[in-house]
Amino acid sequence: MARKPEEQKKGAPEYMLTYGDMMTLLLCFFVMLLAMSTIDPAKFMVAASSFQNAFSGVLESFPTVMITEDVLTPRLGGNEQNKRMAVEAKRKIEQAIKREKMQDAIKVKVTDSGIAIQIADPVGFDIGDAAIKPEFFDLLYQLVEIINIDPKAEIRIEGHTDNTPISTTRFPSNWELSASRALNVLKFMVERTGIDPARMSAVGYGEFRPIAPNTSPENRRKNRRIEIYVEYLEKKEKS
Repeated sequence: MARKPEEQKKGAPEYMLTYGDMMTLLLCFFVMLLAMSTIDPAKFMVAASSFQNAFSGVLESFPTVMITEDVLTPRLGGNEQNKRMAVEAKRKIEQAIKREKMQDAIKVKVTDSGIAIQIADPVGFDIGDAAIKPEFFDLLYQLVEIINIDPKAEIRIEGHTDNTPISTTRFPSNWELSASRALNVLKFMVERTGIDPARMSAVGYGEFRPIAPNTSPENRRKNRRIEIYVEYLEKKEKS
């Protein structure tokens, strides 16, 4: 008597249950890795842009990713939050400068430790004088509000002049003039905005650190400047 063929079991093979559990566990594992990792915004944008180009013509639509110079971050130590803080401060300062229409005289950049603000004459001071011009007060208030987002950040103010000799009762040389300008900016920040003076320092370099040859009125104007350095990144203690 012929045996009846065994009926084929319905549904997926039994091994698929174990396989599915393993895939689920792997998925959870990689999700946890991603959640605990720190994503570099610049690298993410570049990768997203690459995917956009790769799938061009395959997908009907793909989110547009804009890459701007504002994603640049300092190169050296410090945590990612403080690096992003420096980039955000630079962006806000540039907006304030644009509102005041002072783009030609004031520059800001991200440095290895935070940001640097360069203020050229005649925005802050008259030639041969160390008193801050009243029309610069409003922008200086805005700068302080922005750079003070981190109450622990150290702020260093440098005064620079051109090589035109000066010899007055108040300023016997460019050393005194540059130092007085830097100190007046420091006092303004401490007395009018309440920044902790323990975080502040001021120094005068006179004409000895020019950024352009003192061969023309335009170059001399560039060399007569105040530079404000804000250090958001934590310094490593020397062992």
